[in-house]
Amino acid sequence: MIKINQKIKAFTLTEVMVVIVISTIVVGLAFSVLKIVQESMSNIDENYEYKEEMQSFEVALTIDFNRLTSVKWNPYESTLSMYSPIEEKEYKFFSDSIVTAIHTYPLQLKEKKFYFEGEPVNSGDVDAMKLTFYNTRELHRVFVFKYNDPTIHF
Repeated sequence: MIKINQKIKAFTLTEVMVVIVISTIVVGLAFSVLKIVQESMSNIDENYEYKEEMQSFEVALTIDFNRLTSVKWNPYESTLSMYSPIEEKEYKFFSDSIVTAIHTYPLQLKEKKFYFEGEPVNSGDVDAMKLTFYNTRELHRVFVFKYNDPTIHF
Protein backbone atom coordinates (compact mmCIF):
# COMPACT_ATOMS: atom_id res chain seq x y z
CA MET A 1 0.00 0.00 0.00
CA ILE A 2 1.31 3.33 -1.01
CA LYS A 3 0.95 6.22 1.36
CA ILE A 4 0.55 9.54 -0.27
CA ASN A 5 1.74 12.27 1.93
CA GLN A 6 -0.17 15.11 0.39
CA LYS A 7 -1.40 18.09 2.41
CA ILE A 8 -4.87 19.43 1.86
CA LYS A 9 -4.81 23.19 1.37
CA ALA A 10 -7.14 24.79 3.92
CA PHE A 11 -7.38 27.60 6.44
CA THR A 12 -6.54 27.02 10.04
CA LEU A 13 -9.10 27.55 12.75
CA THR A 14 -7.25 30.66 13.93
CA GLU A 15 -7.35 32.25 10.48
CA VAL A 16 -11.08 31.60 10.17
CA MET A 17 -11.71 33.13 13.62
CA VAL A 18 -9.71 36.26 12.71
CA VAL A 19 -11.75 36.69 9.51
CA ILE A 20 -15.03 36.29 11.44
CA VAL A 21 -13.96 38.88 14.06
CA ILE A 22 -12.90 41.39 11.38
CA SER A 23 -16.15 40.79 9.46
CA THR A 24 -18.17 41.35 12.65
CA ILE A 25 -16.39 44.64 13.29
CA VAL A 26 -16.99 45.84 9.71
CA VAL A 27 -20.68 44.88 9.82
CA GLY A 28 -21.07 46.60 13.22
CA LEU A 29 -19.53 49.80 11.82
CA ALA A 30 -21.78 49.58 8.77
CA PHE A 31 -24.89 49.33 10.94
CA SER A 32 -23.70 52.25 13.10
CA VAL A 33 -23.21 54.41 10.02
CA LEU A 34 -26.59 53.30 8.68
CA LYS A 35 -28.27 54.36 11.94
CA ILE A 36 -26.58 57.79 11.80
CA VAL A 37 -27.69 58.25 8.18
CA GLN A 38 -31.27 57.25 9.04
CA GLU A 39 -31.38 59.74 11.93
CA SER A 40 -30.02 62.48 9.68
CA MET A 41 -32.59 61.71 7.01
CA SER A 42 -35.35 61.78 9.63
CA ASN A 43 -34.18 65.19 10.90
CA ILE A 44 -33.97 66.55 7.36
CA ASP A 45 -37.49 65.27 6.68
CA GLU A 46 -38.88 66.88 9.86
CA ASN A 47 -37.17 70.21 9.07
CA TYR A 48 -38.51 70.12 5.52
CA GLU A 49 -42.06 69.43 6.71
CA TYR A 50 -41.84 72.23 9.30
CA LYS A 51 -40.54 74.70 6.73
CA GLU A 52 -43.23 73.58 4.28
CA GLU A 53 -45.92 74.21 6.93
CA MET A 54 -44.45 77.68 7.58
CA GLN A 55 -44.52 78.53 3.88
CA SER A 56 -48.05 77.18 3.48
CA PHE A 57 -49.18 79.27 6.46
CA GLU A 58 -47.47 82.38 5.09
CA VAL A 59 -49.11 81.98 1.67
CA ALA A 60 -52.58 81.42 3.19
CA LEU A 61 -52.17 84.37 5.55
CA THR A 62 -50.92 86.68 2.79
CA ILE A 63 -53.82 85.75 0.52
CA ASP A 64 -56.40 86.26 3.29
CA PHE A 65 -54.73 89.47 4.49
CA ASN A 66 -54.95 91.08 1.06
CA ARG A 67 -58.28 89.62 -0.06
CA LEU A 68 -60.33 90.59 2.98
CA THR A 69 -60.86 94.27 3.78
CA SER A 70 -60.66 94.40 7.59
CA VAL A 71 -58.23 92.62 9.93
CA LYS A 72 -58.56 92.74 13.72
CA TRP A 73 -56.43 91.22 16.49
CA ASN A 74 -58.04 90.13 19.75
CA PRO A 75 -55.28 89.39 22.31
CA TYR A 76 -57.69 88.00 24.92
CA GLU A 77 -58.85 85.20 22.65
CA SER A 78 -55.58 85.08 20.62
CA THR A 79 -57.66 85.46 17.48
CA LEU A 80 -56.92 87.21 14.21
CA SER A 81 -60.25 87.94 12.51
CA MET A 82 -60.55 89.03 8.90
CA TYR A 83 -63.71 90.39 7.31
CA SER A 84 -65.07 91.47 3.97
CA PRO A 85 -68.68 92.12 2.97
CA ILE A 86 -69.03 88.55 1.71
CA GLU A 87 -66.58 86.47 3.76
CA GLU A 88 -65.04 85.98 7.19
CA LYS A 89 -61.84 84.18 8.23
CA GLU A 90 -60.38 83.53 11.64
CA TYR A 91 -56.93 82.42 12.75
CA LYS A 92 -56.73 81.12 16.32
CA PHE A 93 -53.23 81.11 17.86
CA PHE A 94 -52.32 78.41 20.38
CA SER A 95 -48.95 77.68 21.97
CA ASP A 96 -48.27 74.73 19.68
CA SER A 97 -50.36 75.46 16.59
CA ILE A 98 -52.34 77.95 14.53
CA VAL A 99 -55.86 76.87 13.60
CA THR A 100 -58.21 78.02 10.87
CA ALA A 101 -61.58 76.60 9.88
CA ILE A 102 -60.00 74.29 7.31
CA HIS A 103 -56.39 73.75 8.40
CA THR A 104 -54.24 73.34 11.49
CA TYR A 105 -50.65 74.52 11.18
CA PRO A 106 -48.39 72.76 13.74
CA LEU A 107 -46.16 75.79 14.30
CA GLN A 108 -44.85 77.00 17.63
CA LEU A 109 -44.82 80.78 17.84
CA LYS A 110 -42.03 82.48 19.69
CA GLU A 111 -43.23 86.04 19.15
CA LYS A 112 -46.00 87.89 17.34
CA LYS A 113 -46.11 91.62 16.68
CA PHE A 114 -48.97 93.53 15.11
CA TYR A 115 -48.88 96.90 13.37
CA PHE A 116 -51.39 99.44 12.09
CA GLU A 117 -50.20 102.23 9.81
CA GLY A 118 -46.59 101.57 10.82
CA GLU A 119 -47.19 101.74 14.58
CA PRO A 120 -47.18 98.70 16.90
CA VAL A 121 -50.61 97.82 18.30
CA ASN A 122 -51.74 95.36 20.95
CA SER A 123 -55.33 94.94 19.79
CA GLY A 124 -57.83 96.16 17.24
CA ASP A 125 -57.21 96.95 13.58
CA VAL A 126 -54.09 95.46 12.02
CA ASP A 127 -52.46 96.01 8.63
CA ALA A 128 -49.18 94.12 9.21
CA MET A 129 -47.85 91.37 11.41
CA LYS A 130 -44.49 89.80 12.12
CA LEU A 131 -44.29 86.25 13.46
CA THR A 132 -41.18 84.44 14.72
CA PHE A 133 -41.18 80.71 15.30
CA TYR A 134 -39.33 78.25 17.49
CA ASN A 135 -37.17 75.60 15.78
CA THR A 136 -36.02 78.09 13.14
CA ARG A 137 -33.27 80.57 12.67
CA GLU A 138 -33.98 84.28 13.07
CA LEU A 139 -34.05 84.65 9.29
CA HIS A 140 -37.07 82.37 9.02
CA ARG A 141 -39.92 84.56 10.09
CA VAL A 142 -43.19 85.62 8.54
CA PHE A 143 -43.99 89.24 7.80
CA VAL A 144 -47.35 89.90 6.19
CA PHE A 145 -48.80 93.29 5.31
CA LYS A 146 -51.61 94.81 3.30
CA TYR A 147 -52.24 98.12 1.69
CA ASN A 148 -55.00 99.91 3.55
CA ASP A 149 -58.21 100.90 1.88
CA PRO A 150 -58.49 104.73 1.90
CA THR A 151 -61.98 104.47 3.38
CA ILE A 152 -60.56 103.59 6.84
CA HIS A 153 -59.89 107.30 7.34
CA PHE A 154 -63.53 108.37 6.74
